[in-house]
Amino acid sequence: MKTKYLNQSLYRIFAPLIAGLFVYILLLLVFDRLSEIINNFQPDELAFLILVNYILFETYRLWINAFEKSNRFISAPYIKKSFLFLGSFIITISVVSLCLWLYFNYYIEMSSFGSQLISLLIVFILVGILFHLFYISISFLDKQNSLLLQKEELNRRNIQYELEVFRNKINPDFLYNSLEGIISLIRKNNVDQAEKHIDYLALFYRRILGNRYSEIISLEDEIKKIEHYIEIQNYLYAGNLVLDWQLKTSAKEIMIVPNTVLQTINLIEQTQLVNANTKLNIKIEIEEEYICFNYKSSARLKGDIRPNSLLDSINHSISFYSNFKAIIIEDDKINMMKIPTVKLENHQA
Repeated sequence: MKTKYLNQSLYRIFAPLIAGLFVYILLLLVFDRLSEIINNFQPDELAFLILVNYILFETYRLWINAFEKSNRFISAPYIKKSFLFLGSFIITISVVSLCLWLYFNYYIEMSSFGSQLISLLIVFILVGILFHLFYISISFLDKQNSLLLQKEELNRRNIQYELEVFRNKINPDFLYNSLEGIISLIRKNNVDQAEKHIDYLALFYRRILGNRYSEIISLEDEIKKIEHYIEIQNYLYAGNLVLDWQLKTSAKEIMIVPNTVLQTINLIEQTQLVNANTKLNIKIEIEEEYICFNYKSSARLKGDIRPNSLLDSINHSISFYSNFKAIIIEDDKINMMKIPTVKLENHQA
């Protein structure tokens, strides 16, 4: 909170005390010669000025607290600061005039104090300006510190996001099945096919690592990665995992969060029945701000697959770049999964 330091006990006790001492020394320098300061030092005058400072500082504090709590002039900070200084200026004149009138009329018993009033007003107006400049500088530092803390929090979240996405990229089951397939091909002396399998696997992970520092990529880049993935998986499925791309827009113009399409295909693959004897055809098309995946409903009976958990992982990756969410629409015959694309202007903003 901007006014937190104003409410601290030590500040409220010592700041007016020190300010009152400096004000009295300044007034002695104005009205007396340097050699006469010690002789003309009056403890009651010093006490009066310290008391005036206490009243002023407490009034400033209450005024600033009340002003900061109000919602006026939020969109116009310069006008707000002008009203803040104007209010403090009126407070200074009112408090100093009243205190000086009481001091001269009831303590000194003098009715004429015009010259002293002008001098005190000038000095205390300067004190008030310094008080508010100090407050504004502290407020500015608080704002800068808040921005730094927000930046650190954003960096922390980005690191957490990158770690989570990295875990999603390196799928242990996929890697294990791929290596098992390569071993199987080697045992069958099908060296040429094993080499192709290794090439596909290397190209797939090369593209994965190539996108690791990219916040968004084109769908075209994602498709190249997915092509290698499908080639590897179709060794197990005997070519029964089929992607039917029906894009009316160029894939270069469609921007996505890296690996979200790959994760979506992986989610469908894990939740729907596909093997060497069962075909899974996924039709992919663009619908407004979404990429839609249509496929026949043939849910697996495996209980360890949790679609909602996989969907949450995809949505977590998307949430940093889009206000939309991936959704699954289930039907008795045809299922649909939709993931949002990323608008470049929104991302840059």
